[in-house]
Amino acid sequence: MRKSIVMASIIAIALASAAFGFYFIKSSGDENTTVTATISIDFGNETIWTYQNITMKGNATVFGFLLAAAKNGSFDVKYTYYGQYDSYLIDSIAGVENGKDNKYWQYWINGQYGMVGADKQPVKNGDMIEWKFVEFS
Repeated sequence: MRKSIVMASIIAIALASAAFGFYFIKSSGDENTTVTATISIDFGNETIWTYQNITMKGNATVFGFLLAAAKNGSFDVKYTYYGQYDSYLIDSIAGVENGKDNKYWQYWINGQYGMVGADKQPVKNGDMIEWKFVEFS
C-alpha cells in the first residue's frame, strides 16, 4: 500500500512538473542546431556510466540525450507516455526499474534537480546531465 502511494506521488509530481515546463520552457533551437553534452548514469551501487561529447541535432532534451546514450552504450531505456501531461516518465534504465528498494530514476542538469519532465528540459552546449537511481525525497 505504501509503495503504491509513494509511486503515485512520484508520478504525480513528475508529471505536474512536466506540465508546468510545457508552458514555461521553450525548446533549445531548431532542426539545424547541434548540441553537445555529457551524460552520466548513476545506478546507486557505485556503478556510474559516463558518456562524453554526445551530440544531438534539433530539439535537444534530457530525454533525447538519455536515448542517445542508450543507443551509444547499447542498453535499454523503458518509459511510459502520459497523455494528460504530454510527457514521458522513465521506468527503467539498463534493466534497473523504478521502485526497487524505494529508488526511482531522477535527473539533474548542471547540478540542479530536474523540475520538469525530461522530454521538456532543454539541453545547451556543454551541459552535464546526471541520471541517478535514488530514493525520492
